[in-house]
Amino acid sequence: MIFFMLFIVSFLGLSIAFHRKMTLSPHPTYESVVRLESETAQLSEREQEIKGENSKKEDAATKAMNLYEMTKEMGEFLEEGKIFYHFKKGLKKLISFKECNYLSTIEEQQNLSDFEIIPLVSRNKEYGYLAVRGAEEKEMPILDILVAQFLVGIKRVRLYELVQTLAITDSLTRTFTRRHFFNRFQEELKRSTELHLVFSFLMIDIDNFKSFNDTYGHLVGDVILKTVADVIRSNCREIDLIGRFGGEEFTVALPMTSKDGALFAAE
Repeated sequence: MIFFMLFIVSFLGLSIAFHRKMTLSPHPTYESVVRLESETAQLSEREQEIKGENSKKEDAATKAMNLYEMTKEMGEFLEEGKIFYHFKKGLKKLISFKECNYLSTIEEQQNLSDFEIIPLVSRNKEYGYLAVRGAEEKEMPILDILVAQFLVGIKRVRLYELVQTLAITDSLTRTFTRRHFFNRFQEELKRSTELHLVFSFLMIDIDNFKSFNDTYGHLVGDVILKTVADVIRSNCREIDLIGRFGGEEFTVALPMTSKDGALFAAE
């Protein structure tokens, strides 16, 4: 009987201790749920951060690709108008703006008070201006990079035109070289023949030029050649072709000019 009573008391003591332990400590399942929810929230937050970073990287990659395409397209042409067309086309993919114009002279800036005027300058030499309206301030650094690319394209065109001019122009008299003159002469003659238009040709020679050269030297002879070329140029039209045949001889092609008109021009 005494043993039975002791067993009951011992059992009751264990029950009370277990109850206290269960009361004082959180349930293991609840603690796991709380921890899981916290970790899930952190993972979700990190996922959003990664998505934001990826979105920024995608935007940067897209802009880089658009810039590459714009630069590539501008590099395919050697005309300022076409280069500006592809520049403006690419600009629309990279920044937001309302209007963009390419101005070759400062006089064209009239009535553009609400435009941002960007000079195209390289080594203290001006190549024109860009007039942009509606571009946001935060996009101006990107615009500066794009303008630099456009300026490279314009400089390349100007250099090409200069090389072309030097290749077809006599350096002393600034008239066409003999080869280029006769290439153009054949084109004009063919056009006049096909369209049944009158066409005249002049061959001009400076009298006693050799004696001037021998007496006063080649520097004086050069001045004479330049002066005669200027006189011929001032008495010709825009459509007329002037070339240096060789030495002191000049050639002039007069499209849509009759014999009488050619005699008048020659005199």
